[in-house]
Amino acid sequence: MNTHLIVLALSVMATALLPALSTGAVIPVDEPQPLELTLGVPVSVDMNQDGATDLTVRYYGAPVCLGTPEGTTYLCSLGVTLEFGSALQLLGSPSSLDPIALLPGSWVGPAPREGMWLQTFTAPISLICQFGTVYYARQGYPDYTAGLDRLAIGFRLAEQETFRYGYMDISLATWMPHVEGIVLADQPNVGLTVVQVPEASTVALTAIGGALLWSAGRRRGR
Repeated sequence: MNTHLIVLALSVMATALLPALSTGAVIPVDEPQPLELTLGVPVSVDMNQDGATDLTVRYYGAPVCLGTPEGTTYLCSLGVTLEFGSALQLLGSPSSLDPIALLPGSWVGPAPREGMWLQTFTAPISLICQFGTVYYARQGYPDYTAGLDRLAIGFRLAEQETFRYGYMDISLATWMPHVEGIVLADQPNVGLTVVQVPEASTVALTAIGGALLWSAGRRRGR
């Protein structure tokens, strides 16, 4: 029975750790609660703990709607915007100056395989979904997301004479975009391979697997 318990624990941990990160630190981004009542609530992120805000996420969970007094036509929008500090440069497309939507297995590092490092943005990136009855209403997100449910946006963070590389893992699969986490290289001038940040349920599975292994070890010790 102990053998079966150990095999089960190892299987749970292997499944949970499949997307685990080994080349960078994961920085969580808090979401204000209740999310459905947010109208531009800012959440600041200091990626390298130097006292400067590198990213500000603004949440618009309550739909902002404009329409006629009669209510016959309307246009609503909700989502998040991303505002970048002066030390942050995005990996983007030279032709459109838009970020590149990176998938798992892509690489972010000193010599990008595609794109260029876009200079500081003067306007935030809008991950805003619009819907309504007016003729120009649209659903979805910017064209560079290509209809993806989950993507990464690569960046480099200037630190004095060097750069640290990372990416933002963003989910667009639900009614509100979510920044699942930010991955930042542990060392300067080190590249990263894009993987999905483990969700809370995955972390829970890992903990369960560890608890099972610990329990099995205690039983064998007795």
